[in-house]
Amino acid sequence: MKAIFSVFLIVFPLFVSFNAMASESYARLKDIARIEGDRENALIGYGLVVGLAGSGDSRRSKSTIRSIANTLKQFGLIVGDDEVNSRNVAAVMVTGTIGSFAERGDKIDVSVSAMGDARSLVGGTLLLTPLEGIDGRIYSVAQGQISVGGYKFEQFGNTEQKNHPTVGIVPKGGMVERGNSSKLVNKDGKIGIILGDADFGTAINIADAINNLGYKAEAVHSGKVDVIVPDNSSSDVIRAIARIQALTVLTDEKALIIVNERTGTIVSGGDVKVSSLTVAHGNLELSIKTQYNVSQPQNVVIGRNSEGGNGQTVVVPDTTIKVTDDKASIANFQGETTVFTLVSELRKLGLSTRDIIVILQAADKAGAINGELVLQ
Repeated sequence: MKAIFSVFLIVFPLFVSFNAMASESYARLKDIARIEGDRENALIGYGLVVGLAGSGDSRRSKSTIRSIANTLKQFGLIVGDDEVNSRNVAAVMVTGTIGSFAERGDKIDVSVSAMGDARSLVGGTLLLTPLEGIDGRIYSVAQGQISVGGYKFEQFGNTEQKNHPTVGIVPKGGMVERGNSSKLVNKDGKIGIILGDADFGTAINIADAINNLGYKAEAVHSGKVDVIVPDNSSSDVIRAIARIQALTVLTDEKALIIVNERTGTIVSGGDVKVSSLTVAHGNLELSIKTQYNVSQPQNVVIGRNSEGGNGQTVVVPDTTIKVTDDKASIANFQGETTVFTLVSELRKLGLSTRDIIVILQAADKAGAINGELVLQ
């Protein structure tokens, strides 16, 4: 048995509280915001995939058996559930997304995911499947050959698999049957502009830029700006939206550090500031190893030794304890620096990515990072 413990001493003696810094940049309005009525809608449906080479659902999937029987009934073939025995069919859920202002005849990609115990959808064909929206109305129908970026083969208990073969897509397999019309002007006669990342400063900058363009705009809150445009005709509204979306506005970007503890990934903007700090790092490794030895009695004769005692086998533990204490490394950062510099210097000290994440978390709690630490 071996147990390893790591001990870190982290000291941040200066500057307990700091103000967050934000970087400024310019961006097109269409890249950072959308029109209120311009949105996508999710679709979902239940269908069958046929043509599988014995890798479909088994008879344990009762819903698949019933679906096959119901499908054949539509073509005038009446069969009972007990007469259906095929592993070339799989029940699937079909999902897709219909874009803003989609019209009849437009084609969309759909995703197909196995529901039962199918092993693979490779080579299968999706039968005609209606796709419904959240309102229960059918907006699209999907059908076609499934593209699966993987495979799974089984033979005599051996399995060869690549990627995830029970999920695939049908490229352009969904045909839009009902348009996804949306209103660009709300009931108050205004056009709403929704920011991708809510920020009060950016919202005010957008309103000012639109006012300079000749339209009346007002920042409702950090994530929305209302605009009043001439509504003499739909053409005037479309032209106004096109001009507004082409504007280049000043954005106030948040200073963010994205940390993924599961993968040990750190992503940060190059200008995220870190105030003066001192980091002391040391490793204490404690290793405890126990080996169990077996002691056998000597001169055993029918359960008794030569001295007349009972012969017994005894397990004797042999424990070895080893302690290794590395010399602590100290890094001192004077004045304001960036997260990039901090991480680079800590790497030079031999710290792993996960050790650096622990230090960044402690620095954030101490208020030494002039930004927002986001843990994933």
